[in-house]
Amino acid sequence: MESGKHSYMAEGSAYLRAVHMSVDGEPKVLDDPLAATLLGSDLDDKIATDRERLARPELIKARSLIIMRSRYAEDELAAAINRGVTQYVILGAGLDTSPYRSAHPAQQIKTFEVDHPDTQRWKLERLNHAGVQIRDNLQHIAVDFETDSLTERLTAGGFNYDEPTFFSWLGVSYYLNRESVLNIFRFVAGLPAPSQIVFDFIMDNSELNETERNAMMKITAFVEKYGEPWLCQFGPTDLQQTLHDIGFGTTFHFSHERATHRYFANRPDGLHLDFTTQMMSAII
Repeated sequence: MESGKHSYMAEGSAYLRAVHMSVDGEPKVLDDPLAATLLGSDLDDKIATDRERLARPELIKARSLIIMRSRYAEDELAAAINRGVTQYVILGAGLDTSPYRSAHPAQQIKTFEVDHPDTQRWKLERLNHAGVQIRDNLQHIAVDFETDSLTERLTAGGFNYDEPTFFSWLGVSYYLNRESVLNIFRFVAGLPAPSQIVFDFIMDNSELNETERNAMMKITAFVEKYGEPWLCQFGPTDLQQTLHDIGFGTTFHFSHERATHRYFANRPDGLHLDFTTQMMSAII
């Protein structure tokens, strides 16, 4: 990410969520009307101009991933609140709108949005421009994951280390080096049960066939073009073992097959997932 500018991928993810609301069929996998609000009044014209490109297979798969990972994280958050979780942390929040949507489970509990200072500054400007009200129990925490202490920044923002917490970490882990990723896992594992983290990860090349590896090379070249290269990949079995070794009691690999069955079966609009990015949940 270029210094002084917000994340291009954060903006792109919000755009694809807005596209889902505009062009895809019913039922919506993710009901996110605020994404379009934050992106500005010219969005409809942009989508109309972009229709042909949005119908390409790679954009359909990218859109499917973006909406699936948010929907899965939000479903898991609702379940976590029922188990007694009282805090919600969004790591790498981008233009995540979950804390601002009326009747969303996040409205019930203390929420901390964590992101790079440049991206967070941009988001707050977008929220203000759209007239979106920020509730009293929502804090914005500026953190550079590679250089700053998450513990120190959350402490300064009023985070309570004695309360069980749900962490949503979407579209971030693969942009960090492995040790930075493991440090996040260690941080969450040090919190009281039933704290939980839900995140997406890039499948290790050893898990991919030749076609998938070739597709991965194209995606890698694309993200590097925008200064946000992928640095970290995992195999799901090794990742689950790593999480257990760090201290998590329960892990669940929400695989490509499981996600397809739950959210995309029998859809008439052609939404479908790529194999290369998958989901993991870990609970203390």
